[in-house]
Amino acid sequence: MPKLKALQQLEAWRERYPAPCQAACPVHTNARAYVTQTADGRFEGAFLAARGPNPLAAICGRACSAPCEDVCTRGEFDRPVKIRQIKRFLTDRFEASGAAAGRSSPTGLGVAVVGAGPAGLAAAHDLAFLGHNVTVYEAAPAAGGMALLGVPRFRLANAAIDRDVHSIEGLGVEIRTGVRVGQDVSLDELRRDFNAIFVATGTMRLNALDAAGVQLKGVVQALPFLEVANLGGRPACGSRVAVLGGGYTAMDAARTAVRLGAEVSVLYRRTRSETEVHDEELNETLHEGASIEYLVSPLRFIDDGTGNVAGVECVRNRLGEPDASGRPRPLPIPGSEFTFECDMVILALGQSPDPMGVDQQLAGQLREVDPETSMTPLAGIFSGGDFVSGASTIIEAVGAGRAAAASIHRYLHDRFAPGAVWPEPAETWPLVPSNGRNSALSSNGTLPGGKLSLEHEVERTLTEEEAMAEGLRCLFCGLLPTVILDDCTACQACVLVCPVDAIHRVSIVAGGDMADLTGERDVLGYQIWAEECIRCGRCFKACPTGAIVVPERD
Repeated sequence: MPKLKALQQLEAWRERYPAPCQAACPVHTNARAYVTQTADGRFEGAFLAARGPNPLAAICGRACSAPCEDVCTRGEFDRPVKIRQIKRFLTDRFEASGAAAGRSSPTGLGVAVVGAGPAGLAAAHDLAFLGHNVTVYEAAPAAGGMALLGVPRFRLANAAIDRDVHSIEGLGVEIRTGVRVGQDVSLDELRRDFNAIFVATGTMRLNALDAAGVQLKGVVQALPFLEVANLGGRPACGSRVAVLGGGYTAMDAARTAVRLGAEVSVLYRRTRSETEVHDEELNETLHEGASIEYLVSPLRFIDDGTGNVAGVECVRNRLGEPDASGRPRPLPIPGSEFTFECDMVILALGQSPDPMGVDQQLAGQLREVDPETSMTPLAGIFSGGDFVSGASTIIEAVGAGRAAAASIHRYLHDRFAPGAVWPEPAETWPLVPSNGRNSALSSNGTLPGGKLSLEHEVERTLTEEEAMAEGLRCLFCGLLPTVILDDCTACQACVLVCPVDAIHRVSIVAGGDMADLTGERDVLGYQIWAEECIRCGRCFKACPTGAIVVPERD
């Protein structure tokens, strides 16, 4: 096969068959595309590939759980490509103008979105892009949901949130903050004024702990504690703090308390293996000075005699059979009780869906959705994101919001304009260079003297050189190459670039079978062992004769 044709086939197959990173992404971001374009210095194209399917790309460049990195093939033999950090580099370099060039013509139909968190914002973006009039109602003083209220500023700067929100507002989306649906405006009013409603209020109701002494002063919930700090305040904090929980909120609360001068210990009832926190976040928590005790459950909170908490009586656990969550159930070990002395306890035990101030029956109906369409039993009302699924990640919520928007768009067409032809918008955006406006986002997160800061980010943005070098580590996954022996010249170009030694010398022996050779005699070519190949495509690109091809597959 001629070399040019082989390279063209390579690009075609990359489009047709996604790499593991793209398959793992809830919004199917083609990470391979923006990573490899970054490696080549094609930053504008890389930004568009990262931004295209993700209206919250700047937020995700900092606070995404990065499921793409969990399945990165490169991680099988050293460490994953820093896909999220490359996205951050790109979204700090460019931003998408809100005046999207490919936006559809106005449909004249209106949609109310309840909740300006990741799911609500993503849905609002897509619905506005599709030509609908969108109004978002948010109870908090600013848009962002858990990205704003639950993720500390030392992990996610306000400037990144603002970039994504402003881009969405640039599409004509109106965001009304400080308005609580069910209190300031009723659901019935929204049904009267809009053609469809999307409920995405998230999981802002705090899970309670049934333990004696939970009402003591100094026992606080993590989310209100974080909200104060994340909105620019300084929450009250003890000198020795116990954080109960093992998720991201627990780690964020612990790291915030450390910055407020406390000695902090995280108490978690299972082991490290059962937490859903990435190693990076957990290691940062430990590096900053917090400690973590595993296999510990609280029994009761101890009163100092004046109504203040003085400690937590705990019991050590062992792990039993899996519970409903699929994780091993923590079982108390008799006789292992002990007291953890502290003057503050932060409960990071998860959140539940916010019922929006409606009655229990209606709240249940709002969460009863068709999984294919996000439609509730109430005509024209859709629900999604964490409000339906329970607590998830930012990128999962973005995916849920985009899926709901597509369903709402189909509903509006079928219900209000069945004969109309609504052209699909072209997903293009004018790019706006940052011009240094985001330089403040590149910080080491410390104040003079090395003191940790509540406001300054711990992670800095990659430099251009670092981003390109990291992009070069990508293995271009997703291909299933084979060698046409008749075209192979045994030049070994493929062998030299294979990172896992999956290419072996072969010879045609009696009967036409292929066999490994141990010597140089009778070498006719090379073949790729399927069980060893990581589908990186480097051999495909290196072959000078086009002997390596990607065969058609089912």
